[in-house]
Amino acid sequence: MRRSTFRWIGGWGNPMKGVSAHINENRGMVAVATEAGGFSIFELMGGDSVAINDVVRWGGDTPLGSATLVNETQGERFEVYFQNHHVGQHQLRQQLLYP
Repeated sequence: MRRSTFRWIGGWGNPMKGVSAHINENRGMVAVATEAGGFSIFELMGGDSVAINDVVRWGGDTPLGSATLVNETQGERFEVYFQNHHVGQHQLRQQLLYP
């Protein structure tokens, strides 16, 4: 079987899509409800912003560290730092670094 060499922004593999569901604006932390179930957690890098219910996508299923996301709602690309994936609802407060 021949492996595809298609490269999507942010890495190799299938892109993931989700909807921003929770934002800790004081810390710049965002939780995205993903198509795979659960939440992916990332930190915003720089002055980029994401609003609740924005649709975002990225390369690969579960990248960690730096990645480029596409905000389909706002039509922009921005840099983030992925912290975690497949996070349950009961873990969001801790993962978003609320006091």
